Amino acid sequence: MNGRAPARAIALAILAIASLVLTACNTIPTSGPVQVGAEDLEQAEQPVQFNAAGPAEGSSQEDVVRGFVLAAVSSAEDYATAREFLSPDYAKQWDPSSNVLVDDGSRPYTANDDGSGTLEVSALAKVDAEGFMLPVEPGANTELRFELERIGGEWRISSAPNGIILDTTTFTAIWAPHQLYFVGPGEIMVPETRWFMTRAALPTEIVSALLEGPGERMSGVLHSGFPTGTTLVTNSVPIENGRAQIDLSGNLLEASPMAMAEVRQQLRLSLQTVQSVNGYDLSAEGTQIRSEARSDAVAPRLLNDVTDPAVLVGEQFGTIVAGQFVEMPGFATSLSEYDPSAITLNPESTAAAIRNARGITRVDALGVVPIDERAGLLAPMFDIFDYVWTVQATAPQTLRAVTRDGAVTEVAAPWLAGRTPVAVRLSPDGMRIAALVRDEQGSQVLVAGVERDADGVPVRTTDEADVQLWTTGDPVDLDWVGQTRFAVLSKADSTSRVTIGGVGLISSEQGGVQGGVQLAGGSARSQLRVLSSKGDLYSSQGSGWQRALTGIELLAKHG
Repeated sequence: MNGRAPARAIALAILAIASLVLTACNTIPTSGPVQVGAEDLEQAEQPVQFNAAGPAEGSSQEDVVRGFVLAAVSSAEDYATAREFLSPDYAKQWDPSSNVLVDDGSRPYTANDDGSGTLEVSALAKVDAEGFMLPVEPGANTELRFELERIGGEWRISSAPNGIILDTTTFTAIWAPHQLYFVGPGEIMVPETRWFMTRAALPTEIVSALLEGPGERMSGVLHSGFPTGTTLVTNSVPIENGRAQIDLSGNLLEASPMAMAEVRQQLRLSLQTVQSVNGYDLSAEGTQIRSEARSDAVAPRLLNDVTDPAVLVGEQFGTIVAGQFVEMPGFATSLSEYDPSAITLNPESTAAAIRNARGITRVDALGVVPIDERAGLLAPMFDIFDYVWTVQATAPQTLRAVTRDGAVTEVAAPWLAGRTPVAVRLSPDGMRIAALVRDEQGSQVLVAGVERDADGVPVRTTDEADVQLWTTGDPVDLDWVGQTRFAVLSKADSTSRVTIGGVGLISSEQGGVQGGVQLAGGSARSQLRVLSSKGDLYSSQGSGWQRALTGIELLAKHG
C-alpha cells in the first residue's frame, strides 16, 4: 500500500459526510423550544464514521507520523486505528480527548538528527477537553515532536502530543458547536458555546456537561439549577421515540421550585439542537418528575434582542423600519441638541446615553442626567439592569456603572490594564464584556465575564480575559451580534472590513465597506449595519454589503 492510501480514504469519507451534514441542516432548530427534527431520528443521529487505514508495511518514519495524524480522524473503538501507529506502551498512554488542534492542513515534516520527527502545524484554533474553543494567535507555527522506535522491524511512535489534529473542513464535518445554557442574575438564560463530536453519545455528553456547571471563566458569573453533586444514574441518556430519558441522582429532589424551573430551562434549551431529540423526560433515581405549572410560570427567560437600526438624520433621531425612517418619540429633549459623537439606547429603547465633548449624558422621558464628565470616554453602554457603563480609553482598568439617580459603581477590569481599547461593549445579557484593541499584527478582541450580585449590581469583571479573535487592519469599531457572537470593523487602506467572531466560535470574513467608520449589531448578521464616512448606511446582503440609506449622521448602538 502506498503512503497516499489513508489520505484518499479519508477524503472520500469527508465528501460523503459533507453531503450528509448539508442534507441534515434543514432539520436543525436554531431557536425557541425543542422541535421535531428528521422523521427517521435514529438514522439522523448515527455517528460519523471515517474508514481510516492502519500502518502499511515498510512505512517510513514520516509515513507513520502522517498516517497516525490522518487515522486519528476516526474515533471508532476509542481511536483503535490511530493506536496501531503507536508502540504498545504508548498506545495505552495517548489521550486523544485532551484537545483538538484545528489547522489549515499544511503540515511540513522535518526529520531530526536524534531520530525524532517534527510536524509543523499552522494552527487556527484549539478545543480543550471540555469543548471550549479558543483561536490560536496567527504567526508562528506550532511544532509537534514525535519520537519513534522499531517494533518488529516497523516504525512506531513511542511519544507524541496528546490530542488530535484536524483541518478545518474535517473538523466542521464531524464536530459542531452547541449552546449550553446556564443562569445569570435576573434569571436570564445565558449560553456557553461548547464543541462536541457528532455521534450517538451527544445527548449524554451535553447533559453531563450541564451537570459539571459553567466553565472556569464564567463560574463566578453564572450558576446552574442542578444541586451540587447531581449525576446521571447510568452515565447515559438514551433516546426513546425522540425523547431524551434523563435519570438523575436523588440530589435533584433537593432543588427548590425555582431551581427546578432553571433545570428544566437548561435542559430544554441545551438539547434543542440535537437532531435526535424533540423533548425529554426527567427522573430522579427512576421516579419521573412531573412539570409543575407554578414553577414553569417563573422559569428563567431568554432575551429578546431583535432591534431595528437607530440613526441620527439631521435633527431627527429614529429607527429604520422596512427601509423607512421612523422618528423615535419618548425623549425629554431632542438628541441632536447635544451634538453627539455616539448614542447608545437601552434594551427597551426608552433611554439614550449620549457622548459629546462634555462627556456622557443620559436622556429619557423623565429628563436629563449627567453620567460621566471625564475626557477621552469611549462610546457608552447600557445593560439590562439599567446601568450606563463608561470607559476612559487611557484608564480602562476601572469601569464605571452609573444608575439613573447618579450612584456610581466602580468595576475593576484588571485585564485591560496597560491597554488602550478602541471600543468596549457589554453583551446583550450583560454577563460578558468585550474590548477591541490594537496589537502588533492588527486587531484583537478580548472577552471577560461580568460578576454581579443577586440583584444584578456589577461587582467586578473576571481577572483575566480570553482573546477570542485576531484580525488584520487597525481597529475601528465593535458590537455584539446576539449573546455569543460579535462583529468587528477594522481598516486597511480606505476599506473597512467586517469580521464576525464569537466566544468559542470560528471567525469569518464578511466583506468590506469603503470608508466604514461605525458598526451596529443586533441578534443576527442580517441586522448588522455599517455607516461610512460619507453618511451612507450599509446592510448585509449575501456575502457583501448593500447601500440602504444616505444622509446618515450617526449610527446608534443598543445595549
